[in-house]
Amino acid sequence: MSNLFKDGSMADFLNKILSLGDKIEVLSGDEEIEEGSYVYASDNFVVWADDDGHMNTSNLNNVTVRKV
Repeated sequence: MSNLFKDGSMADFLNKILSLGDKIEVLSGDEEIEEGSYVYASDNFVVWADDDGHMNTSNLNNVTVRKV
């Protein structure tokens, strides 16, 4: 697993596997924070839009992002 991010950060990895508008689930531990749409990831943050259209940022050290 340590080689997974050998060529970059978690933000770089998310930008490789997710595209603008992909549906995602943002979790803190086992609890869902909310579902929304992926925008981009940078500098250890993920930017996403919730179903109400609000833009959100979440620190990648504190959340899990799952494609749904």
